[in-house]
Amino acid sequence: MADSVLIDTLQFGPEDAPVQKYEIYGDDESTPTHAVIYCKDDGGWQKLDETLSFAAEDEQKEATEAMGYGSGDSLPDLRDLPAEAREHCEQHWQNSQQ
Repeated sequence: MADSVLIDTLQFGPEDAPVQKYEIYGDDESTPTHAVIYCKDDGGWQKLDETLSFAAEDEQKEATEAMGYGSGDSLPDLRDLPAEAREHCEQHWQNSQQ
């Protein structure tokens, strides 16, 4: 995770005062692997112990094996993984509000 690239930052809560944010990281800009979650308190943003993991690496490996692509072949873009990661973060936020 030390070489991770910040892909996106999402903030949830009231528009003028977000209370939770997600920083989505990945191996590169198109392959999200995890999100770090922060909650806002009086002292600013505090990192939570919880992180969200995305199965992008596993999905890429399965797709490569299923399609018969070799290590020298480029993997076709199967889905918009960053968009799916953003949706996963939004679902996590909504579930945490219930």
